[in-house]
Amino acid sequence: MLFGQSVFQSVVERLEREVEDTPPTEEPASAFGINSFSASIVFDTTTQDPSSANLPLDFYLDFLEEPTPAPAPEPERMPAYLERTSLSDVSDELAITEKDTAETLGEKRRSFARANHPDAVRPEFRDNANRRMTAANLLIDQAIRFLDR
Repeated sequence: MLFGQSVFQSVVERLEREVEDTPPTEEPASAFGINSFSASIVFDTTTQDPSSANLPLDFYLDFLEEPTPAPAPEPERMPAYLERTSLSDVSDELAITEKDTAETLGEKRRSFARANHPDAVRPEFRDNANRRMTAANLLIDQAIRFLDR
């Protein structure tokens, strides 16, 4: 504060003194003090023919190619291994022998599941994958029960 006044008050007083000391040089062109056009510029945007309003868009669209529909995807053929769902087919793939232990049977179950699990195939082939997994689990469970005797 300068001499009992805030900084803001002292700046306002100084600006008022500067305005009083300088004589006005020119009157503003409008009541708001804006030196610009005194009237607005208006263009005639109406047309006689209403269809001519879309001409720029029509010219642009004429250069575009007509969209071609995407070809329908060909149905995928079921893999051959998923078509073999019988117990004998799955048994041949597992190749369970009398020499297998619980550990080797567990490894056979995991490797068969990695290749045949229903979550790893397309939805339309899941029925066959379920049948194969069911058969494999049945055969491996029987072999483990045989080991426990």
